[in-house]
Amino acid sequence: MAEQSIIWLDATTGYGVTWDGRRIAPVIRGRRKHPALVDWLDTAQAAGATRVMLTGKLPEVEPGRPHWLAAETPGWRHGAHWLDSPPTGRYYHEATTAPGDPKARPVEVATAAAWFGNARLGIHQAAEAWRLVTAALQRVEPKLTALMKSPAATGQNLWALSMPEGLDPVPVDDDIAAEIHATSGQHHIEQLVAGPGFYEHPDCVPLIDPAVTGPDIPGFAYVDGRFMYAGLCNELAVGPARRLTGEQAAGMFDQSPYAPARYRVRFQVPEGWTSLGIWGVQAEDGRSWYYPNRPGATAETWVDAAELRVGAAHGWRFRFVEAVEFTATKPAVRGEKRAVAARPLDTFAERLTGAREAVESAQVAPVIRDAARAALRAILLQTIGTFASRGRSSTVTVATMNDVPAECMGSVRKAAGGRFTYVAPPRMTERQRAFYHPELAAQVWGRARARVLDGTKREPAGALHVDPAHLLGINGDAIYTTTVPRWALPTEQGGFDNGKAGRLRVQGYLPGPLPVPTTRAARDVLMHRAEAVGFHGETGSGHE
Repeated sequence: MAEQSIIWLDATTGYGVTWDGRRIAPVIRGRRKHPALVDWLDTAQAAGATRVMLTGKLPEVEPGRPHWLAAETPGWRHGAHWLDSPPTGRYYHEATTAPGDPKARPVEVATAAAWFGNARLGIHQAAEAWRLVTAALQRVEPKLTALMKSPAATGQNLWALSMPEGLDPVPVDDDIAAEIHATSGQHHIEQLVAGPGFYEHPDCVPLIDPAVTGPDIPGFAYVDGRFMYAGLCNELAVGPARRLTGEQAAGMFDQSPYAPARYRVRFQVPEGWTSLGIWGVQAEDGRSWYYPNRPGATAETWVDAAELRVGAAHGWRFRFVEAVEFTATKPAVRGEKRAVAARPLDTFAERLTGAREAVESAQVAPVIRDAARAALRAILLQTIGTFASRGRSSTVTVATMNDVPAECMGSVRKAAGGRFTYVAPPRMTERQRAFYHPELAAQVWGRARARVLDGTKREPAGALHVDPAHLLGINGDAIYTTTVPRWALPTEQGGFDNGKAGRLRVQGYLPGPLPVPTTRAARDVLMHRAEAVGFHGETGSGHE
């Protein structure tokens, strides 16, 4: 893997620094004071770069107007763009690339946020963070000589280099893969306060109602998982998968509750239940999920074995309808007497954890460390996500309506310069097909939903170990409460956070009184404030 020819550009000034440390002045056409899209491309062309990474203040996407990556670019042809956040544009230099040339490679325009999240970085800081991530990954895997164009692609390469000897994961059958897509969500996302943000459903009951408890809360605590997915990748199973009847599923769970499987169950919320729901159920629209918690409510859904164990431990009653069991072992190699655990992601997660430790110990400015940490988190999350990716759509810009495929006519929009854009449907590339293992993503997601509810096997931690009267909401691996849960404290303060990946820990606390957040937007405001303040074990912060 060769190092990318990247130029880090300030979007406002156009000044930049190249992958090899050269400082670059902007190439700006006409009398513009600030560079436009075409100027970024010309600057990259002059510097010999094939990728522009923008830092600083980006142009805003105005409602009803073409995306700023779809602006006019004289001398450059538009390729296929990705305009969702974070966006990527692709452009071909007309003087050096012929239309239709399969060997032509575009200049890509992306954002530093694609790697570093919300970190506010200058061009030199972004370049330094990039080098730090590269060095940290090379430290744990010397064969990974450079970062790829995206965190996901970088993670895929790291996984390929981390594959256990003798393991060539067999894809699950198409019908099971389709079933995973149709019945497996990702994050547990739920607002637990009555009001505009609460999911109205007869089987969902808010835990906090301002009309009853009053308009204020005593404080706001933000808890989330440390590098969560890395702590959940141990001993996953692979294909092939086999289907089980309800009776077979019941027998397997009774004999081996830790067997790698997904279960379809019919369940009932226990009488007297007062906390949040444990198992997610798809709404009728097929896109959203709700979590029944009304005592006596019944529903049917698919759950991971880890989630099923949580429900069983908390007294939820259920009946098995069917199940899908994955393969937990791989063939013996080099004289091993029997098949051993497959462990498809163990080494991958260990190496990312090692890279994160290298970043933590690096002698760099805090903003650089934070950015590199965010990049490693993006690699972890996006790699897990791409196991379930069937490709993604792209936005294509053309000169005339005649260039729009018939099946894409419904997505046509006018663009700058009298051109048109349309959305090309997702298509799985050969590379994506090689990494397509939705069973891996589903297992990690299921474990994450279980972990955020009921911590670990040895210590009581998670949302189910919070007094329901203090529980505001849950968002993936984040929990929001009105007091700091004692289990979220570091071990030296009497909690269960020992600093390892996958542990839930307090990120920030705001003392009250504060207005109760009745919407997710209001809750997010408090979350960002709490994160900025942090938590230092102050007394009087309402530990449970």
